Order: sequence, then structure tokens, then C-alpha cells
Amino acid sequence: MLFTELIPLVKELSHTDKLLLIHFLAAELLKESSLVSLDAEDKVASLGLYDSFEAAAVLAKALAEEKAATHG
Repeated sequence: MLFTELIPLVKELSHTDKLLLIHFLAAELLKESSLVSLDAEDKVASLGLYDSFEAAAVLAKALAEEKAATHG
């Protein structure tokens, strides 16, 4: 698949999936550069924004602020 064929597909991804794609690409580049061991690959695949308690707290705060601003 050509890079130009990937662009429209990447544009359709959600914000979260785009961040996960960036993380995946960075890990692949590091691995190809021998900067990350091959056994770290499983750890990289298991990391995700869905498991981040800090991200959940930030999102909850942002939603609360938006609700307060919208509904007074």
C-alpha cells in the first residue's frame, strides 16, 4: 500500500486512534533502530489510552467544566 493511499484512511480515524497510531509508529521506528528490544513489543501493544486513569480524570474535569459553562 502506498503512503498516499493511507492518508485518507488515517484522516478517518478517531482522535484516540490517531494518537495510538503515532505511538505505534514511534515504537516501530525505535525497534527498527534497535533502540527498543523486541520483547518490549508486547508491552507497546498493550499500552493504550483506554487504560489511563490520568486521562480519565482530565476528561471528567473537562466534561464537568463544559457542563457548568453550558448549563450554568
